[in-house]
Amino acid sequence: MVSTMTYSSEASLDLVRSDFPLTKKKIYMNNGSVAPTPLSTIKAITDAFLKYSIEGPDSKTINEFITLLMKELRNRIADLISCENEEIIFTQSTTEGINYVRNGIDWRKGDSVVIRGRTHEHYANYLPWLQLSKEKGVSLIDLPIDSNGYFDISDLENNLSRGKTAQEAKKGAGGVTRNNKTKTPKLITLSHALYNNGAIMPVKEVGRIAKDNDVLFCIDAAQTVGSIDIDVKQIGCDFMAFPAFKWICGPLGLGILYCDKKAAELLRPRSIGSESATLSSDQKTLAYLEPPAKFQTGFRNFPALAGLEASVRYLLRLGMNNVRRKNMKVSNTLWRELEKVADVKLYGPEDENLRTSIVSFSCNKDSKTVVDKLEENEIIFAERDVGGGKKAVRASPHFFNTEEESDRSVQQIKNILK
Repeated sequence: MVSTMTYSSEASLDLVRSDFPLTKKKIYMNNGSVAPTPLSTIKAITDAFLKYSIEGPDSKTINEFITLLMKELRNRIADLISCENEEIIFTQSTTEGINYVRNGIDWRKGDSVVIRGRTHEHYANYLPWLQLSKEKGVSLIDLPIDSNGYFDISDLENNLSRGKTAQEAKKGAGGVTRNNKTKTPKLITLSHALYNNGAIMPVKEVGRIAKDNDVLFCIDAAQTVGSIDIDVKQIGCDFMAFPAFKWICGPLGLGILYCDKKAAELLRPRSIGSESATLSSDQKTLAYLEPPAKFQTGFRNFPALAGLEASVRYLLRLGMNNVRRKNMKVSNTLWRELEKVADVKLYGPEDENLRTSIVSFSCNKDSKTVVDKLEENEIIFAERDVGGGKKAVRASPHFFNTEEESDRSVQQIKNILK
C-alpha cells in the first residue's frame, strides 16, 4: 500500500521504509549510482500509462494532463532547488545536461574552460570538455587538488585575474590593441560533490568569483540534488545538471538542467523543431520560443515525468533538512565503525559538514572482491575510482537506510577481511 502520510519530523522518516520494497530483503547503499523508487512513484508512472490507454494518447484530455503535469513538475523542482519554473529544462541525464551547455555556447579561438582536477572529475563532467578542447581548440585550465579533491580557491582567482589583467593590457596609448592571447576563461565547471568520496566543493565561493569576473559557471550536481538542501540563486551558478534517478529517487532516463534566465540567452539549442521555434508569416524566418520550450524539442517521456513529479513531491514532504540529518546519521555510523577496522583506509573529509553521506574506503582486499562478497550477502555497495588508478568501495546511504544497517554492513566487511 502506498503511504499517504505527511512526514514532518526526522523520527517519522523510519516510516518510509515500507515505501521501498527492497528494504525487506537487502541493505541497499548504492544511491549514488541509481536509487530505488518509492511505491508512489511506480504508481504515478503506471497511472499515467493507464490514462493513456483509457483516454487515448493524443486526446484533448491527455494533452491537458501533460500540460498541467509539466507545469506542476517544474514548480516542484523549482521549489527543490530554489529557482523559477521556466529555468527548468528536461533532459535524459546529467551527462546530456552538461552537453547542452557544451554544445550550446558559442566557442571562439582562445577561449578556455576552468576544470577541477581533470580525471578526478566524473567523466560526465570531464570528457565533454576534453573533446571540446580537441574539436574547437578551447584550452582546459586545471585546478590542482589535494588528497580529498579540494582545490585552492586562490588558484581559481589567479587564473581569472591573469586573464582580466591581460585583457586590460591589450590596449596601449591611444587605445591601440596589442596582440595578447590570454583571455579570461569563458566557463568554470566542477562537481558540487565528488562521486568518489562525497566531498562538497565550495560552490558559493566559486559562484561569487565567477560573477565578479563575468564568467559562466556550470555545476554537475549528480551527487547533491535530493541529498542536501540547494539554492541555485545563493550559489550563483548559470547551469546545474542533475539526474532524476539518483538521490531524487525518480525514474531512469530523466535528467534536469537548470539554466539561469540570462544564461539561456547565451545558449544555442542543440536541436530545433516545431515545439521550440516558429516561422514568420513569410515562412522564411524562424524565431525561438521562450525558454524552456526553446530547448525541449521532441521530448515525449511523459509517464516518466509523472513518476518524477511523485518523487520530488515525496522529497519535499520529507523535507530536505530532515533527509540530510538522517543520511548523515547513517553515514557517520558507517564511518565511525569502519575507522575501527584494521587495514581500512577511508577517503574524503571526516567532517560531516564537508561531505555528503558517501563513505569510501579501501582495505587489504581487492575492492571488487569486497563489493561482490557483500552482494552475496544482500548488501549493495559499489566500486569507484578515487584517483591515481586506485579503486575503493563506496557506500552511498539515503534516508530509507538505518544505522543498524550500517552496523550490519561493517560486520560483514569484517568477515570478508578475515
